[in-house]
Amino acid sequence: MSRLRMLIAAAGALWAAHASALQPLEEFLRGARASHPDNAEAEASRRQTDAAADGELGRALPRLTLRGTYTWSQYDSALEIPGLPPITLTPKESWDGSATLDVPLVDLARFTRIASARSSARAAATGTSVTDLQVQARVAQGYYQLLANQALVASSRRALAVAQSSLRIAEQRHAAGAAPLLDVDRARAEVERNVQQLAASELQASVVARALQSATGLSPELQGEVAFGDDLHEEPPLEQFQVPDDRIPSLASAMESRRAAEQQASAQRLTLVPTLRAGVTESVNNVGVLPGHKASAVGVVALTWSFDLTTLADIRAQDAAADVARAREQRARLAARDAIHDAWMTVRTNVARSRSARVQAQVSSRASELALERYRVGDATQLDLLQAQRDAFAADAARIQADADLVNSRSQLRLAAGESLLSRSGGTP
Repeated sequence: MSRLRMLIAAAGALWAAHASALQPLEEFLRGARASHPDNAEAEASRRQTDAAADGELGRALPRLTLRGTYTWSQYDSALEIPGLPPITLTPKESWDGSATLDVPLVDLARFTRIASARSSARAAATGTSVTDLQVQARVAQGYYQLLANQALVASSRRALAVAQSSLRIAEQRHAAGAAPLLDVDRARAEVERNVQQLAASELQASVVARALQSATGLSPELQGEVAFGDDLHEEPPLEQFQVPDDRIPSLASAMESRRAAEQQASAQRLTLVPTLRAGVTESVNNVGVLPGHKASAVGVVALTWSFDLTTLADIRAQDAAADVARAREQRARLAARDAIHDAWMTVRTNVARSRSARVQAQVSSRASELALERYRVGDATQLDLLQAQRDAFAADAARIQADADLVNSRSQLRLAAGESLLSRSGGTP
C-alpha cells in the first residue's frame, strides 16, 4: 500500500504541476465513493442481504407467541349439577390469554441455510468492494482524460498563436512583394482551421469535465494550464501483481457465491432428514380453563418428516445451481487473471508509446520552428511551413494522449490487482 501511495503522489505531482488548479484525483475518488449511484446500490444490496441472513437465523431460533382475546356474549349460560357449584359454559364476558414457546431442536436443512445466507452476505459485502474498484477505474480514466484534454486545449491555443504569427509573416511578405496572395489566403485558412481545432478541444474538455462531475459530485476546476508527464519507469514483474484469489474482490465475491450455492445444495439434501420441534403453551382466562383452574399448560414434542417427488427435483435443481456457481467462479478467476496480465502489458506498451511520442513531439516542434524561420527568409515554401506546423501539433497531441494513457494504465493495473487508489486513511468499503 505504501508503494501505491508513493506512485499516486508522484503521478499527482507531475500532473498537477505549474498553474493547474484541478483538484487531486483522491478528492474525485472520495466524491464518487460517497455519491456514485453504483456504490449506493451496492451498499443497499449488502444491507438487504445482511437482513435476509438475519431473517434466516431468526427462523431457526425459539419463537414466543403471545395471544389475547376479549369475548362478549349477549347471554351467558351455566351448567348446574345438584350438589356442585354451577359451571359456567358461556360467560357474558371473558378474557383469554396464551403464551406459546416453540423451539426447533433438530432442523439440519434450516441450519445449513443459515450458513448459506451468511456466505451470500459475505459475497454481497465483497461486492461493494468490487463496485468501488470499478467506479474508481472509471473516475481515474475520466480524470486523466480531462487532464489530457486540458493540455490539448493549451496546445491548440499555442498552435493557433503560431498560425496567427505565420499569417502576419505571410501578409508582410506579400506587402513586400516576396509572396503571392495565395500564401496569405492559405495562412488565413490555417488560422481558421486552428480556431476550429481549439473549439473542438474545449468542447471535449467540457464534456469530460461534466461526466466527471456527474460521477463524483465534485465540480472540476479547469483554470490554468496543465503540465504533466511520467518518469517512464517500468513496473515490477507481473508475478508481484498476481495476488492470492481472496485479495481480488471480484474473485473473492464469486468464491463466496459458489460456497453459498453449495451450502444451499446441502441444505436441500438435508430436507430428507426429519425435523424435531418442541413447544409449550400456557393458557389463562377469567372463567377458568378447567373447573377450579384459571390456567393450564400443554407441552408438545413433534417429529416431522415429509417426502414427495418435488423433493428430489429440488435437490437436482440446487445441485445444478451449485455447478453454475462453480463455473462462474472459474470464469471470474480467468477474467481477473487476464485483466491483471492485460493491464500489466498495457503499461509496458504505453511506456514505449510515451517515450516514442515525446521524441516525435520534440523533433516535430524543432522542425516547425525551423520551417518558420526558413519561410521568413524565403528559403522554404508556405506548404512546407503548414505541413511542419500540422505535424508538430499532431505529434504534441499524440504525446499528450500517450502520457495520459500511460498514467491511467498504471492506475488500472493496481485496480485490476484489487488495490484501491485511495490511501489507507481514506478507508475501504
